[in-house]
Amino acid sequence: MSTGSIGYLTKEGFRNVWINRLMSVASVGILMACLVMIGLAFLGFVNVQSLLDKVDDQNVIMVFVESDISDEEIERVGKAISAISNVDSYIFHSAAENSKDFYDKMSSELLIDYFNEQESKTIPASFEVHVKDMEQFDSTLKKIKNISNIQYIRESRQLASFLVTLRKAVFYISLGAISLLFLVSLFIISNTVRITMNSRKLEISIMKNVGATNSFIRWPFVVEGMVLGAMSGLLSLAAVFGIYELIIKSLDTVISSLDMLTPVPFSKYCLWILLGFEVIGIVTGGLGSLISIKKYLKEKDYHDVAEDI
Repeated sequence: MSTGSIGYLTKEGFRNVWINRLMSVASVGILMACLVMIGLAFLGFVNVQSLLDKVDDQNVIMVFVESDISDEEIERVGKAISAISNVDSYIFHSAAENSKDFYDKMSSELLIDYFNEQESKTIPASFEVHVKDMEQFDSTLKKIKNISNIQYIRESRQLASFLVTLRKAVFYISLGAISLLFLVSLFIISNTVRITMNSRKLEISIMKNVGATNSFIRWPFVVEGMVLGAMSGLLSLAAVFGIYELIIKSLDTVISSLDMLTPVPFSKYCLWILLGFEVIGIVTGGLGSLISIKKYLKEKDYHDVAEDI
């Protein structure tokens, strides 16, 4: 096709959206439903990931050093910990700080008076270690245990393992749901375009019989599908925003009572969601139209169609 033909057929695609506006509204509505579900599934995924990140931050390794070592040896332990590749950061707590924190939580003043003089000897200095990757928790813990002058380690290996498993499960479930909805969108738009083509079989038949190529017939339908997909993406973004804000408001009492349960702001992912919607909408619209028109052109005998009409 020449550049002029492509321009003409592209305009025809846009014009067909208005001419067949009833089918266009139906196509946009159906595709919107799928895109809205994809958007809400994605927002659910990022909120769960945000919550797991906060739980990860709470799951630290507490490394207590021997109580009788010098400041130079404590500094050496700190350097050895920071040298481990999976260690994100650590916070040093002196023996005095640990003891004060412990005794401040004691309710009995007699106990505080009794341990007051020996508090720095009772609880040794410690390092609060934060790891980067929870999947490497066990190997990181093993490397920390090999460092000398460590008295004992307090960790939550079971919680770390559970978080890793939960994070993987959430990822694969979300990926599966989004992929399934994408395929449903493709199937729906293909069938909707197929219905549109059945209603315009005379027009297609005449074009075919006067020598129009398959590409010439196919292009306006592909453009029409892509336009409908782009429109669906924009409208879906507005719908997802409204539903998401409504869900947050309805769960406001529950959210306010849980410090860790802070919803991810919609504005943070707004542009990414819009980009995703436009890509999915245009791809499913264009590809669905292309698949349908290709099958239609293969199956139909246009000479017979023209005679029947």
